[in-house]
Amino acid sequence: MIKNIIFDLGNVLIKYIPENFLEKNVEKKRHKKFIETIFKSEEWLELDKGTLSYENAIEKFAEIIPEDRENIEKLFKNNIMDCLMPIEENIQILKKLKEKGYNLFILSNFHRPAFEQVQNEWEFFNEFDGGVISCYCHLLKPNQRIYELLLAKYGLIPEETLFIDDAKINVERAEKIGITGIHLDLPEMLEKLLKDKGIEL
Repeated sequence: MIKNIIFDLGNVLIKYIPENFLEKNVEKKRHKKFIETIFKSEEWLELDKGTLSYENAIEKFAEIIPEDRENIEKLFKNNIMDCLMPIEENIQILKKLKEKGYNLFILSNFHRPAFEQVQNEWEFFNEFDGGVISCYCHLLKPNQRIYELLLAKYGLIPEETLFIDDAKINVERAEKIGITGIHLDLPEMLEKLLKDKGIEL
């Protein structure tokens, strides 16, 4: 029987839309280069892993696209929130699960400053009983150790635990250690997929 439900954040509870920042700040002809240089870079993963600071990231990215230095600084110093938006219908589901008595946890790859900002600003984080965020433990999904760390930290039994993520590989890695998985490729499918797993709402 499922007692614990672990949520990824990006595209499960928080919409990740870098295009919002680009449209407001970056010249259209430079969008592709900006996305490839920053959002699809190895450095972006290092930020998630907590092994690169925003200050050093700004310098690295500005070396590649110096013409966008001001926008890079804007992104990391003030406007990372432009890329993030709560998925309200899924947050309502989260609250219903809490009312039903499920233990709720986060397991997410996330930059430290951005995570601390959303955690402080968005009250739905109060629904969680705990979690593991990549930047604090220097591990990224789908590394098996990050799943094991969460289970050990809160004494969770894999067979009593469900994990929801938008990336299939992350779900498959959780299932390898006995956790039930939901691959949520469309945020609006959350309620149906939970019900398919026998979760009461």
